[in-house]
Amino acid sequence: GFIAVASLGAVSLYGLWAGLGAAPLRFWDLGGADMSDMDMSGGGHGSTGGLSPDEFRRMAERFTDEHRQADGSVSVTEQAASHDSEVLPLEVYVLAQQWSFDPSLLRLKANQRYRFRMMAVDAAHGASIQLGSASHIIRLPKGALVERELSFTQPGEYLLYCTIYCGEGHQFM
Repeated sequence: GFIAVASLGAVSLYGLWAGLGAAPLRFWDLGGADMSDMDMSGGGHGSTGGLSPDEFRRMAERFTDEHRQADGSVSVTEQAASHDSEVLPLEVYVLAQQWSFDPSLLRLKANQRYRFRMMAVDAAHGASIQLGSASHIIRLPKGALVERELSFTQPGEYLLYCTIYCGEGHQFM
């Protein structure tokens, strides 16, 4: 009796969690089905949808070209425009693909708000930003635009790495 009630409760909670878009796995991932061609552009974990992977790739390439420095890094440090005395976050585009993030080196200002616009264009990826003893982990379903606002309070180097196995070159992400 107890095991059945506990199991039913766990399944119900998972259903609620999935309905809110916060579940770590989509329902079809539980059965091992290959749904890699399914459109994941809407819902869950901050995704906003609307852009195709090709459109996002063009936007990310334009962003990288506009902000590229002589050393190959991408620097986004100009002051954000203000709107009604509110400082707006600067936009940063991050493209996840097998087996890299683009741009591979970002130079950002401490205490500046940034809106990270991210998309995995070829397979599901994850983005973990190491913040000292903690990290900020973001799921990147294939083809879904995911946005997060972040600011870095301390100057320093922050590692970004993929948290979802994406093939033989995964360790290079």
